[in-house]
Amino acid sequence: MNAAWIVFGLCLVFVLAAAIPLLRDRDSDRKPPLPRKETLRDWRNER
Repeated sequence: MNAAWIVFGLCLVFVLAAAIPLLRDRDSDRKPPLPRKETLRDWRNER
């Protein structure tokens, strides 16, 4: 039973550690995404 509590505690710590960055500062850093770089140009219509 003691080992089960240790495994449960480790799982809980793992889930909380993964969730904290998702919940932290959600609205304070809302910036529009950067525009995409043009990586390929259409050389067929270029004159």
